[in-house]
Amino acid sequence: MNAVERMAPLISSDAVRRLAALRVQRFDRTRAPARVAATTEQAVATVIARWGNDLCALLNAMTRDELVDLATAMRVSIARAANDARANDARANDARADELRVALWDRGAEIERDGIRVSTMIQPRPIVLGGHLVVQAPPRGMSPASACYPRTIPDATRWAPRTEEPDSVDELLDAASAAIGVRLGARGRDKGAWGVRAAQLLGVVERGLDEPDWRGDVEIKTVPVEQEASGYWSVVEDPAIAMVGEGGLAKLQRTLWLARATIEADNGDEDATIVSWYLLEWDAHVARLARRYLHERPKGPKGTKQRGMYLHKRFFADAGMLASLNGVA
Repeated sequence: MNAVERMAPLISSDAVRRLAALRVQRFDRTRAPARVAATTEQAVATVIARWGNDLCALLNAMTRDELVDLATAMRVSIARAANDARANDARANDARADELRVALWDRGAEIERDGIRVSTMIQPRPIVLGGHLVVQAPPRGMSPASACYPRTIPDATRWAPRTEEPDSVDELLDAASAAIGVRLGARGRDKGAWGVRAAQLLGVVERGLDEPDWRGDVEIKTVPVEQEASGYWSVVEDPAIAMVGEGGLAKLQRTLWLARATIEADNGDEDATIVSWYLLEWDAHVARLARRYLHERPKGPKGTKQRGMYLHKRFFADAGMLASLNGVA
């Protein structure tokens, strides 16, 4: 019996019925139930069928009150740091939703280990982003070394755009490393200004062609990230890949992702900097992720009929880029 099979019968009747009736969203890994659950027992079966292999997704779908009830039923205590003012009263009723999700995941992981110690490669521990549990796949691409994880906002470095295009991938990655910490300046009204400046730092001129930016071999994309209070990085919006009809999949065959964070300039204006880079090569796994997470939506001013292809931010957790920023939990 896995963790979801153990927990689902302990979820309150109202909660399990609500969960069973939830609509499956576009990027959910789960499938819609074959029929509407008419009884609590059917609702439990639906929840197990839908989330049986994804405890994190089930806990993320539950409200705080539902999590409190489940934690109480499972007699789960809330682990807190010794210097936390609430440490002496670590009851479920006093816990935040994210604390409850972590505590319930820990109990579920304990159930599935059945007392056996396993590595994080077999049972990866999720991190909390935006109050929800996120499983980071291990890095499968190249990234620069870091003295600590999660990475920190780099110290400001001098703006030095290259005058010549790199001759090799190694030179391109050296240029990407040199761009870390460079302040990109005020963006202005052009939403693509920071991306253009980042490419200039690498000596690559965006030509707006269907083929990848650097010599038709490596596509260069910036992806906006932000650091939460915990120190962990998250991707804050879906990056645009291409206009519809311009070969979005072709541009992802070999992609150099530049993690770009918005920061405050010395004069109080909005600025940005490159935090890190991630070179991701196309393979069968990346292809599956790209097809799952690529989607279309309008691109341009209000009322436009143009449509662009975007990559959902969950891609970066599943493809290993988040782990290259946060480290493996």
